[in-house]
Amino acid sequence: MRRIGFVTIGQSPRSDLVPGIMETLGPGFEAVERGALDDLTLDEVRRHEPETGEGLLVTRMRDGTEVRITKDFVIPRMQRCIDELNSMGLEVIMLLCAGGFPEFRSKALIVRPLEILRGVVDASLRRGLLGILYPAAEQTAKAADEWATEHRRVYADAASPYGPMEEVEAAAHRLAERRVDLTLMICMGYTAEMKRIVREITGRPVILASSMAARALKELLS
Repeated sequence: MRRIGFVTIGQSPRSDLVPGIMETLGPGFEAVERGALDDLTLDEVRRHEPETGEGLLVTRMRDGTEVRITKDFVIPRMQRCIDELNSMGLEVIMLLCAGGFPEFRSKALIVRPLEILRGVVDASLRRGLLGILYPAAEQTAKAADEWATEHRRVYADAASPYGPMEEVEAAAHRLAERRVDLTLMICMGYTAEMKRIVREITGRPVILASSMAARALKELLS
C-alpha cells in the first residue's frame, strides 16, 4: 500500500475532499492527512481572521465550519505538516488548496493544484472569456491580474463551497449571463455536484480544482 500525503490549510481529515481523490487514484493507495489548523480550536482560529482581503484563504474546520485565515498565518503551519509527512518517508505530498504558496522544504514531491490549473486553462482557453469562481468575494479583485492575457478576458465571481448550494446556483447564473467560454472553480472545496450545477446552468465546460488535481496526481503515481 503506497502512502500519499495530503496537507490542508484547514483541519484534517478532509472528509469532503480526500475520499473523492482516493477514488480517482484507485486501489493500492493510503491517504495520510495533516491540517495546518489541527491543533487549534474554532475560537483560536477566529482570533486570526483577516481584517482585509489581503492574503485571504477560505477553508473549513473538521466539522465543516467555514473559517477565513491569512497566508502569513498558515504557511509556517503548513511547513510543519510537510515536515511531519517527510519524516514518514512519503514520496508525494499534495496541497489541498489551489492558492499560491512559496517553496516548501521537502524531500517528497509537492503537488500544487494551482500550477496544474494554470496549465490546463492555458491549454484550453487561449482566447475568450474565462469565468473564475472563488470562495470569497474579496479574492475576485486579483483575478484579472493573475489570469487575463492579451486574448483572454476574465470575469470573477464568488460563492462559498461551505455554504448553501443556492450561492453556487446564483453565481452560476451570473456566469451564464456573462456568456463565459470556460469556468474555473478554483477552490478545492467545491464538489462534483457544484460543478454539475455550474455546467448545467452555463452550458459551457467547467474545470473543478479537486478532480483536475486528482487526475494529475494519478498520472504522477501510475
